Amino acid sequence: MGFPRSAILFIALMTSTPAAIAMEVINKPDFDAGVEAFRQGNLEEARIFFERARASGSNSPSLLYNLGVVYFRLGDLKSAETVFLTLLETPHAPLAYYNLGLVNQRMGNVGDARQWFERAASQDSPEEVQTLARHQLTDATAQSSSDQRHGSGYLAVVGGYDDNIAGTPDDVSSDREGGFADALAAGSVQLGVKELSVHGVAFTRQYPGNSAFDNTYLSTGALWPKELGGGELTSTLNLSASWFGGDPLEREARVEMFYHPDRCVLAPVVSNVECSLSGSVSKIDGGSDYSAYDGEMLRFRASADKALGSWVLSGHYQLEDNHRRDLSTQQEFFSVSPIRNLVAAEVRHHVSGRFSLGGKADVRHSRYKDDQRFVSNGALVSERRTDNRLRGSLLAEYRLAGQWMMLAEWSVLDNRSTIERYDYSRREVMLGVETVF
Repeated sequence: MGFPRSAILFIALMTSTPAAIAMEVINKPDFDAGVEAFRQGNLEEARIFFERARASGSNSPSLLYNLGVVYFRLGDLKSAETVFLTLLETPHAPLAYYNLGLVNQRMGNVGDARQWFERAASQDSPEEVQTLARHQLTDATAQSSSDQRHGSGYLAVVGGYDDNIAGTPDDVSSDREGGFADALAAGSVQLGVKELSVHGVAFTRQYPGNSAFDNTYLSTGALWPKELGGGELTSTLNLSASWFGGDPLEREARVEMFYHPDRCVLAPVVSNVECSLSGSVSKIDGGSDYSAYDGEMLRFRASADKALGSWVLSGHYQLEDNHRRDLSTQQEFFSVSPIRNLVAAEVRHHVSGRFSLGGKADVRHSRYKDDQRFVSNGALVSERRTDNRLRGSLLAEYRLAGQWMMLAEWSVLDNRSTIERYDYSRREVMLGVETVF
């Protein structure tokens, strides 16, 4: 087959026999200049031309595919993924599935890569795409049975300001304000044995001048994905520990099941939507000063995500049921065993390959199982505690170079309770950098 030079540059990013399809020719000087720069191996120059063409209003599949491959070749996998997601609503979705598989494969997300390749290998895809996808699935199967290890990681360093530092648990205000520094590191390594992988998370927030509110969290665990009933079921065992003000707060052992169906139950109503379900059981031991938190916690979560052009929409519902020891004295009793219902939504708009804006919000209703008893104005009061918390954030990300991103966030939180002492509001502003590797 013969194709115009300004047609799509590639379909298969990692095969020696790339296929191609005819797409519309974009008679834009910037697009043609980008194609020429790509052919000469000037990837950074090609990126500039393609982004300029997109900024001028061009948003055709040809441009998006070429921009996606440039991001891929430059190592900007996050931007490449974003671009290919925008093509899921076009007739060329099978090609997008395949390329998303390649991107996730490079990221080390083996389970996600397999799901994209399986979608690309379906009978609805062109024969050439089916062949390429099956080849990748065969290689992935052979590789998973070897002892090779694959890993990925995430790192973020953030500074910010909090106008009402929260105590513990995160529903009591301190009426103090100050700056803080956050550091978050996460990573996973696939062992290559039935896709078994191990992961770890480390987080700390430090308040200079208010060290009594410093908090730290460490977690490690193992997960095992398995195909089940037209989807993938991932089983996870997780162990974690947290500290508050330098003192042990909680130790948690959690078993979680996460299910991602190949076809979402919402698909007949909303096309190309991804969804998942998860449930977990936790055993929690409080530190020596926090024995009231000893007990169990159950969680259920349902999520859905959809890409719509340069927009990405997501939402989830979470149910949490706590069975804790609670805090009891001769006169007073404080329940730390709420049933919580949370509804959250997020929207992200990729203004360009480098810049994205977004917002997220959630509403959480917490009802505590037993009446609180406490002394107020010299009298012993008994009252059931019910909280309604509203939280919202505005987000921005800008790609600096390679996988490095600058991030900014402003958030506001408002908690209203039937018990006045738990009423509080809080605002935070943060600025930092993040990277994936």
